[in-house]
Amino acid sequence: MTLSAMQSLQVHIASARGADRDLDAEIEKVLNGQSQNAPDYTASVDRCLDLLHAKLPNWHWHLGRDVVGMMPYANLSNGKKTVSAEGTTVPLVLLTTIVKALISQKRS
Repeated sequence: MTLSAMQSLQVHIASARGADRDLDAEIEKVLNGQSQNAPDYTASVDRCLDLLHAKLPNWHWHLGRDVVGMMPYANLSNGKKTVSAEGTTVPLVLLTTIVKALISQKRS
């Protein structure tokens, strides 16, 4: 899990608009070292939470919607470290925050 691979993954997640099996495979490869039979991360909140608990076990998470109730957002925190994102789908905002947190850990 190199920093440059995670940064590239972050860009790909940011440009996604919904479920994407190619992106699921990339996530699995970058974060877990394999890409065959990747979970459906981009379509499933449950798979994203599984990933979150596996990669960031001591982090707390919060999901919500913006003021008008349309756009989902996610916050992850671990002590004083906090990352957040908003986007088009709950899985994508979760994935964005997971990758942001992993990048933050890699840099520290």
